[in-house]
Amino acid sequence: MRKSQKNNSKMSRFVYYKYSGLIVFIPLIILGIGVYSYMELNKEFFTAWSCETVADYVNEKDVPENIPLVHELDSSQYSKLENIVNECNSMTKFNERIKLD
Repeated sequence: MRKSQKNNSKMSRFVYYKYSGLIVFIPLIILGIGVYSYMELNKEFFTAWSCETVADYVNEKDVPENIPLVHELDSSQYSKLENIVNECNSMTKFNERIKLD
């Protein structure tokens, strides 16, 4: 037979409550989904591209119509693209460096 709960503290009663896992983990899951959605909305379209694709984009080779050209980006997008280009250049993956004009 189970021991009486009336002599235990409120914290131990909550821990042994059968729905305490749901009470704790459902808000954590909802918070995690919200943070993930926020991060995905603030991500630029070129952050997941490979160095070769970024080089083609900077050189304006095979750029799809629905994607803005390099000179049409605003200053925050341009600085993020510049960071990615510098990172690709630092890996010395290419024979010649990519230059942003």
